[in-house]
Amino acid sequence: MRTTIDIPDELYRQAKSQATLKGLQVCDLIAEGLRCVLAASPIDDSSRRVEFPLHRSDRPGTVSPEAVRRAEDQMLLDEDTKHAGPV
Repeated sequence: MRTTIDIPDELYRQAKSQATLKGLQVCDLIAEGLRCVLAASPIDDSSRRVEFPLHRSDRPGTVSPEAVRRAEDQMLLDEDTKHAGPV
């Protein structure tokens, strides 16, 4: 795929020099660098997973979207408080 990116002049000069030393084109060196960065920090979807506590109800039925949002907001607030530690 072709794309256009802006690279600072000095960084491009360093990349061009490194590519030449390795016998590569600059685009190949950039692709190699992207592969390294992506392999080092894979996307972790588990950090976005939300687990809700189960509550028994005397009146079982559907849960409104607003109730789900409130529960999620409370859970995020609880997590923020836990990560903030003692004041």
